Amino acid sequence: MPPDLNSTELWLTATVFLGSLSIVGLMVWLERRPRTNLNPRLFPTTPVLLAFAFIGLLALVHLLNLYGIHTGRGTTP
Repeated sequence: MPPDLNSTELWLTATVFLGSLSIVGLMVWLERRPRTNLNPRLFPTTPVLLAFAFIGLLALVHLLNLYGIHTGRGTTP
């Protein structure tokens, strides 16, 4: 672990990542349940799934950057 790592930032980012991962899992479960009738669902699961998957991806990239793994563009050393 890098010596200048802020533990509050690490735990907050990890919490956001795990929270978004659990919401994505819940939305996938709701999407995959068998339908009992042809009425539309009252809660749109697909936009929520995509939004939280994007938030989770950003949190994962932030966690990797916190640990010192360079992601994205930058100058070549």
